[in-house]
Order: sequence, then C-alpha cells, then structure tokens
Amino acid sequence: MKVKIKLSLHFLGSLIILFIFVLCMIILFTTFFHHTIIWYTSDEYIATYIVDQKLLPILPYLAVVIFCLLYGWWIGSDFFYLLEWILLLSKGVYQEPIRKRKKTNNRQYKKPRFSVYQDIFIQLRTLTEILKRNDLERKELEKMRKEWTAGVSHDLKTPLTYIKGYSYMLSSTKHEWSEKEKQKFTSLIRKQAIHMENIIEDLNTVFHFDHGQFPLNLNKQDISQFIYGIVMEMTETPIVKQKNISIGINTTRSVLFTFDEQMLRRAMNNLLMNAIIHNPNDTEIMISIEKSDKLEIEISDNGVGMNSETRKNLFNRYYRGTSTKIPSEGTGLGMSIAKQLIEAHQGSLSVDSTLNKGTVIHISFKLDFN
Repeated sequence: MKVKIKLSLHFLGSLIILFIFVLCMIILFTTFFHHTIIWYTSDEYIATYIVDQKLLPILPYLAVVIFCLLYGWWIGSDFFYLLEWILLLSKGVYQEPIRKRKKTNNRQYKKPRFSVYQDIFIQLRTLTEILKRNDLERKELEKMRKEWTAGVSHDLKTPLTYIKGYSYMLSSTKHEWSEKEKQKFTSLIRKQAIHMENIIEDLNTVFHFDHGQFPLNLNKQDISQFIYGIVMEMTETPIVKQKNISIGINTTRSVLFTFDEQMLRRAMNNLLMNAIIHNPNDTEIMISIEKSDKLEIEISDNGVGMNSETRKNLFNRYYRGTSTKIPSEGTGLGMSIAKQLIEAHQGSLSVDSTLNKGTVIHISFKLDFN
C-alpha cells in the first residue's frame, strides 16, 4: 500500500511538473524567438505574426518532447542501475553495482534520485545480503560435505582392511594358527564388523529422517529411572573404565514422560559417548533432570570444552571436528542424529561450552508431548 501511494503521488507530481515545464518553455521560447526575429527583420509585426501563427501551435508539443527526454534520462538512471544490479545477481555476483555513490549514514550507498525507488533499493540490498550469506553457507556446507564423505570412506575402509587381512590370515594354509590366535582374529573381525554395522546404521537413520520415515513408538514411563539405567550401562563400557570417567545423575524425582524408549536411548547414548570420547581421562560428567512447565535435562562435563567453530557446527551432520587422519569412532553423525531424535519428540537441543572449562548440553521437552 505504501508503494502504491508513493507511485500515485509521484505520478501527480510528474503531471504538475510537466504542466509548469510546458508553460515555462512556451514563455521562454516565444520570448526568445520574438526577440530573435525582431533583431533579424527589424519588424515587430512580422515577428509577432510568425511567433503567434507558426511557432506557438508547435511549442507545447516541443516542450513535452523535451520534458520527456529530460525526465526519461533523469528517472532512467535509477532504472538502469536496478537492471544492472539484477543482472549481477542473476550471474551469481552478490554485490551492488560499482558506481559513484553518495555517503549516507557512514556507509557508501547510492541513493535513488526518486523516493519511489527507495523501497526497491532497500529490498534489493536485503536480497543481495541474503543471497551472499546463503552462497557462503552453501560453499561451506559443500566443503564440509566433501570432507565428511572422505571421512566416512576412510572409516569404512579401516575396518574392511582389518576384516580382509585377518580373514586372509585365517584362510591361509601356509601357517597353522593356535586356537588362542584364531579366537583373537575372529574377535577383531567381529569388532570391526560391528563398527561397520554402526556406521551403516547411522547412514540409514539419516536417510529415514530425510524422507520422513521415522515413526515413534511412544510409551509413558519414568524418564529419571530410564536415564539412570542408561548411566549404569555406560559406566560399564570399556572406554569409560579405561579413561576413568565418572558419570553421575543428580535427581531422585519420578518424572513421567511419553517417549520412544529406543530412540531416546540412542540420543542419550550419542550425547554421552561424544562427551566421553572427546574429553581427557578423569573427566566428570553430570546429568540433571528438572521438571517445571517443561522437562529440562542437562548433560555437563568439566572437560576440554569447545571453540566457537566446533560449538557452531556441533549438530551439523557434515561436521566431524577431527581430521580424517585421526582415528574416529564413527561417522560424525552421532550429534546430528541425537538432535533429530530429540526434535522428533518436539524437544530442543542447545550447547554452551568454554575452552578448558567444559560443556553443557541443554535438552528441553514439552510435558504434554503426545
């Protein structure tokens, strides 16, 4: 509506300016030609006759033509500037055309000559900034996707190398292996096969999420007791014992909540395992559960913390946070999957972290989720 009003006022203003311009041009031309003819013929009667009878009828048309040319040049500069701008955007150049600009608000911006273009300029600048930001994010995501693909390929090749090597050794007739050695080889093959299975399961989970094929099997139960069970299981894992990591839970309240046990277990396991893997020995991990108008779960640790880049990309499926040369326990999809599983329960997930001080994962659920 604001643009329509501006256009209407601009049109009315243009008509008024045209009327004034035509009158001024008629007065100016008649006076100029009258004095010129008198000077040339020395006869005022002839001059008056020529001006009134011959020139005066065509002067309004001439004035209109001159006005249209001047007005078109004046208003067209902004129009062609906008066309050049749109052409740059269509070519993937997300910037304003380089022109001589007037300084406004301490920024170098070209101001439109007519206020009717002001909104278009503002919207185009906003669009340019959005496209530029999206292009940078797309390039960064593409870079991360390629690095992630290389990492997953590396992670799949490593267990395959183990499986292939040990199976070749077992099948070789050039050496007699003892039962203890055979048991060791088969144990390593089984471990690497489970590792590959976990990687494929992560990829399969992401595929199902992307296609909306992940129905939840909801049941109402005590989530405090549920998480306590997960903690007890996690404390018995070899990596926790090896790194001497303590995991505690500070709630004794019974909190009933409707959730998919399998999916939420996987989300909590992923979050806890991330804290275990990426923190040093003797790290303390604490889980707190609070119930108010929402169900709030916090997973905090006193580990190494994260820098701003890692914190920003923690739940990005293509961000691994480690080089592909560093041994990895999985695809780097764990945190992304955890976030998707929690959001599938209409929950939210966020992180606060400070280098060398620790990390806090915040999980929030609606109590009336069904």
